[in-house]
This record gives sequence, structure tokens and C-alpha cells, in this order.
Amino acid sequence: MRLDAYLAHRHQRWPDTANPHLFITRRTALDTSPASNPWLHRQQPLSSDLLRADRILDEVLAARGDARMICELFGLGIEAAARYTAADSRGLQ
Repeated sequence: MRLDAYLAHRHQRWPDTANPHLFITRRTALDTSPASNPWLHRQQPLSSDLLRADRILDEVLAARGDARMICELFGLGIEAAARYTAADSRGLQ
């Protein structure tokens, strides 16, 4: 998966960074600030909502449709989690 590849790259390039943010740059690897919005949009021209939805769907697949786990992991209500698990049961990925 792309996230796994990026995390491997991030760990290889900056193994000792204390930065907790998912995306970091040469500058932000040295502190704990987030990458700038312009940098993020140049690197990944998707909205954060689309990235989050993709991450939720990936977790639904990994959790085999466990709506309760999705609720707890992402802070979703049961109705929202049910929409994601329904998409998984229809094969929408």
C-alpha cells in the first residue's frame, strides 16, 4: 500500500525524528511542526477529507467490517461507520 511505502521511506530518511505528523519535510523533520499546506498540496493534491476516507476504508478492510472498531479508531458515530462497512460489503474500495 502507498501508506506503508511512505512510512518505510519516512523511517529510512528520518529514523530519529521526533515529529509526530504523518507528512514531514527536510525542515519539519528537525522539529515537531507540521508540513505546510502548500507543500502538502504539491506532494498530494487530494483533500484531507479524501485521504481520511481512504484510510478509513483501508481499516474497514483490515478489520473485516468491524464497525465498533472503526467508531473507536476514527471517532465516528455508528451511522457513519455503517456507511463505510456497507461500502466494503458491496466491494467498493
